[in-house]
Amino acid sequence: MPDGESKRTIAECLVCSSAYAAKEWTDGTIQPIGTRNGCRCGSTEFQALETTAPRGLREDSID
Repeated sequence: MPDGESKRTIAECLVCSSAYAAKEWTDGTIQPIGTRNGCRCGSTEFQALETTAPRGLREDSID
């Protein structure tokens, strides 16, 4: 990602574990989208959550 750009992610509050749609900047800063003052609990510390693609059904698991 070029400098000055961000990528969308899901971020978790480090205090209360609330999840937010967020932007992660190239410097590692995470900013929830749609909130200026951080989390509803008052924290401004977030971590990006790892995301994985949902698993599809295996053909041999269908009866």
